[in-house]
Amino acid sequence: MTDKPSLRAYLDRYAKGGIAREEMIATVAAWEFEEDAFDPDDNEPSYQDNTLHVVYGSVTLGDITYDDYEEITRRYRQRAV
Repeated sequence: MTDKPSLRAYLDRYAKGGIAREEMIATVAAWEFEEDAFDPDDNEPSYQDNTLHVVYGSVTLGDITYDDYEEITRRYRQRAV
């Protein structure tokens, strides 16, 4: 069991209206993401909860918009500079 917060749960709370958009974008852009584990038999590993793929999956589920995703990744990339 991990002590890290759940990105999936956080984005679910946002989708249900529990978090303001700007707060969600700032929080997710600052998230401590895990490396993606590659498994050819599992194209969306449910055991990985804190990856950028989870954020993109939220777009396909309609939980966040593509514009939200672009802003999150823009801010995330700025952290590395």
